[in-house]
Amino acid sequence: MSDAYRNSLKNRLFGVALNAAVAVVLRPKLIWEDKSLKSLAGKEPMIFVCNHTHHFDGVFASYAARKFRPYSVVSKKWYDKKGYGKFIKMTRSIPIDLETLDASWFQEGERLIARGESILIFPEGAVAREGRMLGFKSGAGLLSAKTGARVVPIAIHGSYRMFFGKRQRARIGSPIESRCPEDMRHSKYAKLLMDKAEAEVRRMYGELERQYGRTGTYFEESFSE
Repeated sequence: MSDAYRNSLKNRLFGVALNAAVAVVLRPKLIWEDKSLKSLAGKEPMIFVCNHTHHFDGVFASYAARKFRPYSVVSKKWYDKKGYGKFIKMTRSIPIDLETLDASWFQEGERLIARGESILIFPEGAVAREGRMLGFKSGAGLLSAKTGARVVPIAIHGSYRMFFGKRQRARIGSPIESRCPEDMRHSKYAKLLMDKAEAEVRRMYGELERQYGRTGTYFEESFSE
C-alpha cells in the first residue's frame, strides 16, 4: 500500500468520523426543497453557498451536502493554524488567502469542478458578528459563470446546541442555473448569480424563522416578516 493511498484512506476515515460526530452532537435537521437534487450526487458538480454565523458552519454545511462530498473553501489563516489546521487539512478543503489577490483557490476550484467535484463556499467571507447577514461576494458566482456549475443555496439556522436543546437546521434550495450570455462579462453575471443566491438564502432563512423562531444570531434584522 502506497503512502498516498494510506493518507487518502486515513483522510477519508476522518471524514466519515467527522460526519458521524456532527450527526450525534448537533442532530441535524435537513430540509430539501428539491428532493430530486440528491439523485444528482456524483453525476453533476455543484457549488453550494451558505450563510455564515459560526465557525462550526464548515463541518455542518459539509454534512448537509455530504452526498456530494464537496471541497470546502477555507480561510488560509485557519488552514495554517497549528493544531486546528492539521485537522482541516485532513478534510476535503481548499485554502483561500482573503488578504491578498491570490487566485490559486479559484484555479483549484475550476480544476476540481472539471473533474466532477462539488465546492462549498461561504460568500459573505466572514462570520456575521454584527447581527446582520453580510452581502454575498461574487467569487462563487464567478466560479459558476466560468464553469457552468449550478449554484445551490443553503440557509443555516440554529445556535449549535450540542446534545441537548434545539437541533441545528439547514434548508437546502433548488439549483440556480448558470448560463452566462455571450455578450455579458463573467464578472457582471457572477454578481447577478450571487444576488439571486443571497435572496434565496434570505428567503429560506425566513421560512426557518417562521417555523422554528428566531435564534438571536441576526439580532439586527428579521427574515420572517
